[in-house]
Amino acid sequence: MSSNENEKDKKTVTIRGVDKSLYERAVMTARETGRTVGEIVNQALSSFLGLTSKASNAVTQVVQGVKETGKSFVQGFEDAKKDVVVISDVEELSVTRDEILQVGKPISFRNIKKLVLNVDQETLNYVDSIIGVDELVIPSTINKIMLLQKCKFVKKISTIS
Repeated sequence: MSSNENEKDKKTVTIRGVDKSLYERAVMTARETGRTVGEIVNQALSSFLGLTSKASNAVTQVVQGVKETGKSFVQGFEDAKKDVVVISDVEELSVTRDEILQVGKPISFRNIKKLVLNVDQETLNYVDSIIGVDELVIPSTINKIMLLQKCKFVKKISTIS
């Protein structure tokens, strides 16, 4: 880029209310580094704006996390009113048709890294919900659209090979 093109991107500005000691520090830094005060101020503004953008993104993520936690809490409260068996916080779990039917109540599977459901379509009527599962493995005969109506926060669905 030529110096003429660089000059087109720059603008002479007057900023009121700049703290005198901050300005003097910027002048000293410019002298020490062999740069202009404008370059130092540009870098400082760029760093500050980048940090505020990152902080804004972090706040947005925290707010989203709080919303999801709130939803999970409400869901748990609603499930407590129902007569549902909750199976949760397991690394890996494999469940058969007979195991689900023997419980005799709807089951909610939660916070399981890998859940293998070796069941038929009819047995899914006894599954109330599947929440927070990283990988859900099902037989190829299961209708995924029907199953997804029971799922929240499931990252991956694959079929038993």
